[in-house]
Amino acid sequence: MWPLPLRLIHWISAALVIAALGLGTYMVWFVDDPAARFDLTQTHKSIGVTVLAFTMLRLCLRIRTTAPEAEPIAPLTQLAAKAAHLGLYVLLVLLPVSGWLMASTTPVRIPTRVFGLFDLPYPLGPDLPVFRFFHAVHVVAAILLAGLVALHVAAALVHAFCWRDRTLRRMGVG
Repeated sequence: MWPLPLRLIHWISAALVIAALGLGTYMVWFVDDPAARFDLTQTHKSIGVTVLAFTMLRLCLRIRTTAPEAEPIAPLTQLAAKAAHLGLYVLLVLLPVSGWLMASTTPVRIPTRVFGLFDLPYPLGPDLPVFRFFHAVHVVAAILLAGLVALHVAAALVHAFCWRDRTLRRMGVG
């Protein structure tokens, strides 16, 4: 079984990622009122900052932790699992960083207040072409992350209900 801190960070991050993806989709597609959208955007950005912090903490802990023994699976399946996990980590960093850089380069300079506690500094100045680039990166990364999360959940369900192995127990489920 994975150590408790890694399991807690995994499940808290999972909830935050699903919330950020859902909120991001909702505010972009269904909220027309600028005031309501502003509040939702600030919450979305705050969740993104939290996801980035948890991801960095998780990576530091993961580097220092030996993985519990995995279930024996076919080499190609094992390679696919490793690639999916690497993709998840890359996107869990890329998505909040691209959002931060997008907010930093927008011509409309509105501070990002993280849960009303502090302002996130902007590392770059306003630059519309750069904003558009990071916006595109953010959207593509969100779509890719949503797809990988769905694949990750599907794989967990296959482990639990088809292969009936101990994979989910390693994460404290079952």
